[in-house]
Amino acid sequence: MIRRTRSLHVLIVALVLASPVRAQIILRSNIVEEQVTSAGDSYTGAIVLSNSSGRPHTAILYQTDYSFSADGFSHFDRPGGLPRSNADWVVLQERRVVVPARGSSMVPYTVVVPRTTTLRGTYWSTIMVEGAADGVEQGAATNSGISSVLRYAVQIATHVGAEGSRDVAFSNVSATETDSSAALDLDVSDSGERAYRPTLSVEVYDEMGALRAKAKQNRGLLYPGTSLRQRFTLPRLPKGTYHAVVFADTGAESIFARQFTFTF
Repeated sequence: MIRRTRSLHVLIVALVLASPVRAQIILRSNIVEEQVTSAGDSYTGAIVLSNSSGRPHTAILYQTDYSFSADGFSHFDRPGGLPRSNADWVVLQERRVVVPARGSSMVPYTVVVPRTTTLRGTYWSTIMVEGAADGVEQGAATNSGISSVLRYAVQIATHVGAEGSRDVAFSNVSATETDSSAALDLDVSDSGERAYRPTLSVEVYDEMGALRAKAKQNRGLLYPGTSLRQRFTLPRLPKGTYHAVVFADTGAESIFARQFTFTF
């Protein structure tokens, strides 16, 4: 089954079926679990859940692949379908767990990395967590008579070794202005083999070479083959032609840079 969600970089997917929202199952562990390891090795982790209600509730866990793009859509597809999926490496100890009233439960998992020399860079997938049907409080009063369901997506990212290129591609650049500000928008893609959290910055120069504006932003984990839409908010600039230099620091030795020209 293919699931597509409208969100720039979805880490938690909340499906609200009605209001008021009453979450019983709550994720207490990280929404991104990362590990640097080697081919042939294995490691363990755990998903920690709590129950905020006064009676036990059941959580269901299952796996999907995960990708997202600069158009604002996130995809939760069948596990093992993407070229860099590690879903087949992930072994969940339980796929259905009862979380006690006002208590917590821990669901361990193991990641077994294949023993092959062709692996390099980052491989990832998600473990989805959602409340089961018996997690809806019977007889609870809501505006529409329907309760709410929360779904969490826990990213399991495996970085194999220290190798794997960290490449960046820029595209779809546009500049806009309002009465009080300006903005530079562009798509940023991870065109390499390894995931990274880019630090993105821009410097804007006028035709005389004077620096007129600059901005900087840290972004979340960007996987190989995924992309994000970056907006730099700038002060309003006088009419004219400008040269913008966009930088992307991926944590590698070199910083990526590209120049764009735009006119207001």
